[in-house]
Amino acid sequence: MAWWRQETPLGDAVVVVNDVGVRRLAIGAPTGLPPHDEALDGPPERDDDIARELDEYFAGTRRSFAVHADLSYVDPDHFGRRVLEALTREVPWGETVTYGELADIVGSPRAARAVGNVMAHNPVQILLPCHRVVAAGGIGGYGSSGVEMKRALLAIEGVGTAT
Repeated sequence: MAWWRQETPLGDAVVVVNDVGVRRLAIGAPTGLPPHDEALDGPPERDDDIARELDEYFAGTRRSFAVHADLSYVDPDHFGRRVLEALTREVPWGETVTYGELADIVGSPRAARAVGNVMAHNPVQILLPCHRVVAAGGIGGYGSSGVEMKRALLAIEGVGTAT
């Protein structure tokens, strides 16, 4: 595993990668990172290709990523993994979906709250675009990063948020 800190317009990002892809990506305070991540034991080692893709995303010129999020450590049948995979597959750049609609997509129409819980614990912000999931009556939350972070990410993608 390798890791580095990368400046973004929204605060520093901590990026953790392995041979499969990005294992963790957290902007601002290290939300999404466990209290101690073994990758952070060594010196920073930046992957220039991934760093460039992130810079392009924040500049508004990248709409999809060549790099993948590593979910290999999560059981393929786990609800959270199904939700995150459906999110990346079904909700493209610049579009949003409600928690309930995403629950419908994964075949669990009554699981909007469970979808919200998955979004709150997303280990790879941006690549697994939980900021694109909104509440039926407004923007909804964005974990410990806060609603302003969610609004900023949606603004990068050209999505206005009234509430």
